Amino acid sequence: MSTLRLLSSAVALALLLALAATPAVLGQESGEEPVPGTVVFSQNMCDDLAKVHELDSMFNPILDEMMKKGKLLGWGVLEHAWGDEWNWNIYYAVESHAAFLEFWKAYIAKLNERHPDWRKQIKGLCTAHKDNIYSVHVMR
Repeated sequence: MSTLRLLSSAVALALLLALAATPAVLGQESGEEPVPGTVVFSQNMCDDLAKVHELDSMFNPILDEMMKKGKLLGWGVLEHAWGDEWNWNIYYAVESHAAFLEFWKAYIAKLNERHPDWRKQIKGLCTAHKDNIYSVHVMR
C-alpha cells in the first residue's frame, strides 16, 4: 500500500472515530467522564455513487427508527472525492459489541421485511465490501 493511501486511510479512520464517538452521540453531558462505546465501520467500493444515493430511501428510515428505539446511538455515511477505492462508508455507533449484534439483527430483519431484494441492489452497485468493529478506548 502506498504511503499516501495509508495516510489517507488513517486520516479517514481518525475522522470517523471523532465523528462517531462525540459526547453528543453518546448522550453525555459536558463535564461527565467519557463512556466507551463501539463503532462499526462498513466500507464499500462502489462504481456509481449517484445510483447508491437512490437507495438512501431504503436504508435511512430504518436506521432512524433504530435510533428512536435506542438500538443505535448514531450512524452516518462518509464518501470521498479522492483517496483509496473504499468510497462509500457507513458507520454505526453503539454502546457495545453486544449492542451492535442486537441492532444488526433487528436492522437486517427490517430490511428483509420491507425490501427483500436490497442485497441484490447493493451487489449490483458495489464490487467489494469489508467491515471493521472498533472499541472506543479513549474519547474526549
